Amino acid sequence: MLTTLAAGRLGLGAALVAKPQSLVGAGWVGGEEATRPATALLCRSVGARDMALALGTLAAQRSGSPLKPWLLGATLADGVDLAATFAAGRAIPKLGRAAIVLLAGGAIVQQLALARNAEA
Repeated sequence: MLTTLAAGRLGLGAALVAKPQSLVGAGWVGGEEATRPATALLCRSVGARDMALALGTLAAQRSGSPLKPWLLGATLADGVDLAATFAAGRAIPKLGRAAIVLLAGGAIVQQLALARNAEA
């Protein structure tokens, strides 16, 4: 489960960095909004954050280093993504809100379950 979560985060992050107006960015904030330079900047920043969290998690897993800080960091990031998406209200398309509930909400649940059993 840990490897799958990290790989998914790495893939989504890379898509946001490479092309914020792609399906990932546009699916979250809307097609027109995703083409704006300021939105692209923020999507790339979120993508880089997700890539760093994924790579750090995978490196910790591989080396036997503590995973809990990486899992809790990813949970914090996903929680903020979820809260910020709903705080934006109707500015975010319904499908974007639903996708964040499924992706971020699902990741939060899985990461907390993994963190419970991980050493600090």
